[in-house]
Amino acid sequence: MARRLVPILLLLLIAAGVQTLIPLVSGSLTIADPYLAVLVLLAMRSGKMGGILWGALLGTVSDAYFSPFVGFHGLAFCLIGYVLGYLGSQLLVQDVLPIAFFGWCAYIVDSLVVAGLYQLLGLPLAAPFWVPVLLGSIITAGLAALLELIARRIFPKDPR
Repeated sequence: MARRLVPILLLLLIAAGVQTLIPLVSGSLTIADPYLAVLVLLAMRSGKMGGILWGALLGTVSDAYFSPFVGFHGLAFCLIGYVLGYLGSQLLVQDVLPIAFFGWCAYIVDSLVVAGLYQLLGLPLAAPFWVPVLLGSIITAGLAALLELIARRIFPKDPR
């Protein structure tokens, strides 16, 4: 149990550190989502139910950083976690590029779900919506790839 928990806590600590440094570089909190990058890794490794649970937890943390409304990213992360957990149980992902692609897609889906919820509630969206979304998705994909390289070194190997 501890062999599995320590790498997860280390990934979460790295994500929190990156989240703290992003405003220093960009001046904005919404340019990338390191918690979404961690969700990609954890959901791909833990299956559908684990993906939903990690999505709920990391979505709530992401809501605390990004949104004045609790639950928008939580809902999106649960959906993304389920899909990634399903894909992780069906596919054998051995390379960094697919993880980066899933991180890119996850950011786009998260942005679309949150924007859809904003529209349903009649809340205003930021005016240049797609430019920060595309930039953030590229940075989040890079973070997911970097975290995957770190996770390969720190996660215990399965004795299969």
